[in-house]
Amino acid sequence: MIVDLMSTQTSDGIRLDGAFFAPDSSVQRQGPLDAVLLVHGSSTNFYAPATRFMAEDLRKQGIAGLALNTTAHDTVWVDTASGRFYGIAFEILDRSRLDLRAGIDYLWELGYRRIALLGHSMGAVRVAYYAATEDDGRVAAVIPVSPVRLSYSYYMDSEDAEEFKSIVQRAGQLEAEGKAETLMSVKFPITQMFGAAAYLDKHGPAERYNLVTLAPKIKVPLFAVAGSLETHTRLRDMAHDLAVAAVNSPQADYIVIEGGNHSLNNRREEASSVVLNWLGSLTPQPVGR
Repeated sequence: MIVDLMSTQTSDGIRLDGAFFAPDSSVQRQGPLDAVLLVHGSSTNFYAPATRFMAEDLRKQGIAGLALNTTAHDTVWVDTASGRFYGIAFEILDRSRLDLRAGIDYLWELGYRRIALLGHSMGAVRVAYYAATEDDGRVAAVIPVSPVRLSYSYYMDSEDAEEFKSIVQRAGQLEAEGKAETLMSVKFPITQMFGAAAYLDKHGPAERYNLVTLAPKIKVPLFAVAGSLETHTRLRDMAHDLAVAAVNSPQADYIVIEGGNHSLNNRREEASSVVLNWLGSLTPQPVGR
């Protein structure tokens, strides 16, 4: 697997590293899209297996891939220039729009004009959120793979409500005490370290990132992909619910791959195949900026 390591910078000065997968020029590309920006999930990075293997499979079929770190890569990292801590533990998800825009800018400057966004897990939330909130005509499609349900009300009505409520109360208390960046170790909806403010940002009652309610704002083709083994509260039926809610998308589809686990790490070839087939089925649309 030969790639070009790259870096770019967000509009607020954060360097993002990644890998560019140049398309195989000997292959006749199927469909109108010429590049895909790939976004990793929680506590991982641009070289996470699901991300890099998908990018390589796209490359083999003549589609350029850019696997890019977001500012929320890994669990915690420090920006030596500012001394600030970043990573998934401190992510305010709305800020990820700057990261995705930097990746789209990079591909655009290379000459790619029909760009899809593909994300795994929390990356699926980021790409769908970008498509719903940014009027970026360069984005031609969005592909959330194993999307996560970020819904306070859904969790409060679930079998995990008692555990979830106690974590929200703990985070709220820390924030009220001026300890918004104090790290908490939690096990719901995922085993992870969260700053109090970051936990409330994703999981609080404001439901800023509930993709089911945001989906009607997505106006590009959408393809949600999941595995049948994704039965956890944060994942259950999410691909279906997202696609059904995308009522203003010109083409909203979903598929559940039998036997697939989270991010389809055990069904990588099948995941790539369904994504490539779907991309090949799209109708060309006017290019925007």
